Amino acid sequence: EEAGPLWGMRALLFIYRNGGRWAFRGVLYPVVGYYLLTHAQARAASRQYLRRLGACCPGVGIRGTLADSYRHFYSFSETLLDKLIVWLDGIRPEQIEFHNRARFLALLEQRRGVLLLGGHIGNLEICRAVAELRDLASITVLVHTRHAEKFNRLLESVVRRGRIELLQVTELNPAIAIQLDEKLRAGQFLFMVGDRIWVSRQGRTVTADFLGEPAHFPIGPYSLAAILRCPIYTLFSYPFEGRYHIHLDGFVESVTLPRPAQARQQALSRLAQRYARVLETHCRRVPLQWFNFYAFWNTPAGYNSQNEVHA
Repeated sequence: EEAGPLWGMRALLFIYRNGGRWAFRGVLYPVVGYYLLTHAQARAASRQYLRRLGACCPGVGIRGTLADSYRHFYSFSETLLDKLIVWLDGIRPEQIEFHNRARFLALLEQRRGVLLLGGHIGNLEICRAVAELRDLASITVLVHTRHAEKFNRLLESVVRRGRIELLQVTELNPAIAIQLDEKLRAGQFLFMVGDRIWVSRQGRTVTADFLGEPAHFPIGPYSLAAILRCPIYTLFSYPFEGRYHIHLDGFVESVTLPRPAQARQQALSRLAQRYARVLETHCRRVPLQWFNFYAFWNTPAGYNSQNEVHA
């Protein structure tokens, strides 16, 4: 969950608006140090991820030290500022490297609704701001806003996002499925993340190898794509080498889940494993940009393999 009061976020925004990025950074250094020292679970999760990444990918030069974790926390804090900057100051075309942009424009031309599958890496506000400012596409983002209510309120207070809809979905029911199907038929995009499980007692997750160890991944995106009969594309965006990079890639043209329970589970596991490999590729490229600050490789307390999370 979020740490810190809303007034603190507003204060940092005020510092940026009046003093610029360097003034913001000057305040941010001790703030990040404070949260690193006082939030033991997030710190442990950060070091767990960084150690696994360093062991799996020695070339990234990360060992999971306390200093590495500080850089990880700081990178996350800068990303929160970037979320606001891309809306407040706008984005210049020369700041963006949009990989496979032609494919994206083709989807718009065909008015073909797809499910975009991202993750907690980098800054997805870049994609949302580009869609909004350039009037390119209508995107419905399926979110669990309870854990980001303060930041979302701050964002809503400074920007207006007419073509971006945040839809809170805690479970998939027929009414939600019909609503989402209508959006796809209208050529809109749906967006979900594939690397965050919400502990629930209504279904299942699957395990996939990620950075050399098995971890739980949600089946929600693949189940939804099967129900709605839509293709899945992966979408990631993050700062890299002085520019914002947007990566749009085909993932699967259609999802068909067999009826036998064991075969269905195997099909879902294969999809989750494919996603985990894609996520791992981006983590190698920008190792300090993956922001899941909980024990990702540990099974949640009171959780069993028959529980499903729908996002």
